[in-house]
Amino acid sequence: MTITDFRDNHLMYDNMSIWELKSLDEIFKAHESMTEIFEKEYGFPFDKLNEQENFKDSNIVVVSKLLDHFGDKQFFVFSYNDKHHNDLKVLQDEKVINFGLDVHVIHPKSVYVLEMDRTKDLKMYDR
Repeated sequence: MTITDFRDNHLMYDNMSIWELKSLDEIFKAHESMTEIFEKEYGFPFDKLNEQENFKDSNIVVVSKLLDHFGDKQFFVFSYNDKHHNDLKVLQDEKVINFGLDVHVIHPKSVYVLEMDRTKDLKMYDR
């Protein structure tokens, strides 16, 4: 499931990792089930995407829609200088979270996914 309110609720998540998608092809190579999910979501196979004249979704929207099908993980999808990226930069600058990489230095044409689990520590939900 994708989330959009990470900045205010970051304490509710743990086991975080960030992955970079330089193209949509990468998500399909990494996860074979994505081809089925894409076809279910859009009504045509991914390999026919270039033939679709009226396809309007950006790469970040496609990735978000695909990841919404996974209920056991949480995802925060961002790209260069969008609102979500700016939220992560603030959290890093305030030293609230160390992402293991400098989130200020990302490729401007890639889509990034912060993958995480909901924390099992219930008191984190009371903040």
